[in-house]
Amino acid sequence: LLIGAGCALYPLGWDSEEVRQTCGYISGQFDLGKCEIGWAYYCTGAGAAAAMLLCTWLACFSGKKQKHYPY
Repeated sequence: LLIGAGCALYPLGWDSEEVRQTCGYISGQFDLGKCEIGWAYYCTGAGAAAAMLLCTWLACFSGKKQKHYPY
């Protein structure tokens, strides 16, 4: 959840002075100007979504079949 929230809030910082100097003064929130988002941002978002789905799926099926030990 925290990684997903971080990816969602990341574009809010694009109107800072450092980003405006690097990407052009037309950049703002959710508008990156001349810069592009790299593949790491997309991989992080996809990994967070995959982890959320996998953990939910594993939690749902973890208690379905319990082994009975003979001792």
